[in-house]
Amino acid sequence: MTEIIHATQVAIAIVIGLWIYNRFAKRWTATLGDDVVSGYVNDVGYVASEGGGSILVSYGYSVAGIRFYGAFSPSMWSVAGVSWKTSVYEIEDKMRQEYPKGYEVKVFYFRGSPTEHWLHKPPSKWAIFWKAIWLPAVILVLTNIPLIFINLLIYLQPR
Repeated sequence: MTEIIHATQVAIAIVIGLWIYNRFAKRWTATLGDDVVSGYVNDVGYVASEGGGSILVSYGYSVAGIRFYGAFSPSMWSVAGVSWKTSVYEIEDKMRQEYPKGYEVKVFYFRGSPTEHWLHKPPSKWAIFWKAIWLPAVILVLTNIPLIFINLLIYLQPR
């Protein structure tokens, strides 16, 4: 019975490995920076959260006539004149001055799925690698846990 479990694990690993290669090969062209559009800032606002909050800069961009949106959170400390005493409203106003509506951002995107995008510069090879591997790796772990547990139960079974 354990041979069947090991064969199943090997088959799952091979299928997931091919899936990772497929995801990686499709995204590899994004590192060249050929797929780039201009995006424009829509709004700057404070988003409250547990334990603090952050300033979010939202932007939109179009690929093949379809509109996509994204947001990033710039460092509050990169704005000149910000100290611990500066209120959130003052920081938000300074960010609005730094990123006014219509401010242009360069958006590099993955041709197969324009929702996967990077700002200002093309993604690194490592960013593409982790984008390609994270989902298959999670599925590999989740599918192997029950098989390992079944194998353990068979091993611990009295003979």
